[in-house]
Amino acid sequence: MHLVQLAERNIMSFIPEKEYNELHNQNLVPLNIKINVNDFLSDIIEYDSFFKQWGDKFTDLPRYGLPLVNKNGRLDNDPEPVCWPLDRWNFVNLGYNDTPEDFTKFYKDIQDNINTDKLELEIDFTEPTSALNMKSLEPLNEIKKYMVRSCILKWNTKAHFKPHYDTWHPVRWLRLWGTTNPDGMYLRFKSEDTTDGFCMWNETKKEHEIYKAEENIEPGRLYLINTLKWHDAFAFKDDVYQFFIALNVDSYDHILHGTI
Repeated sequence: MHLVQLAERNIMSFIPEKEYNELHNQNLVPLNIKINVNDFLSDIIEYDSFFKQWGDKFTDLPRYGLPLVNKNGRLDNDPEPVCWPLDRWNFVNLGYNDTPEDFTKFYKDIQDNINTDKLELEIDFTEPTSALNMKSLEPLNEIKKYMVRSCILKWNTKAHFKPHYDTWHPVRWLRLWGTTNPDGMYLRFKSEDTTDGFCMWNETKKEHEIYKAEENIEPGRLYLINTLKWHDAFAFKDDVYQFFIALNVDSYDHILHGTI
């Protein structure tokens, strides 16, 4: 990408499709940001009581979130949209009926650019919480100024996300992801290769699809993740932490030069 184009694009509020695709040349792009897992596991004990149940549905699943960047910097918000699936948060607050049919309609409306001006987006959350000051998270210092809606996920056995996507063109944020325990979970992306992977039912699209798990994930390493693609995740061990970080588009140049 040319520097002149980058300077012009920084004034804009989205990343053009061509540049997004060039940056996301694989599902997970490793970055030169790595968190020491042992130090993090020691630090996170102090914040254990601030983890909140993830969202208002499937509360039988052991899925919890700790805000790193939200709307007011507080850890005691109830409810806390940073600890909800943001699509579910918008679905509820836009007044759709809580039915599978309306949830499908909600996604179709987004694709058709209906009500998108009323959505709360990752970039609307800009206030850091005290949890972001954990010493083990100092490797994030270089990207703090770009961070928007971000949290720590804590999953126990059987916690999962069903097939979904988190962004769409024009893209107005980037997403980073990592985990403390890649041997205790899988992260899968929809695959066009029907000869390898798992056959999954996509409830939103009402069809079966093939999903393939990512391999060779390094504990504590942050990755640029392509959440424009359909993906799912599942934990089969307890105390699996994930770094769930969104960045505004001003981070493009930094991330471009920070890949391994």
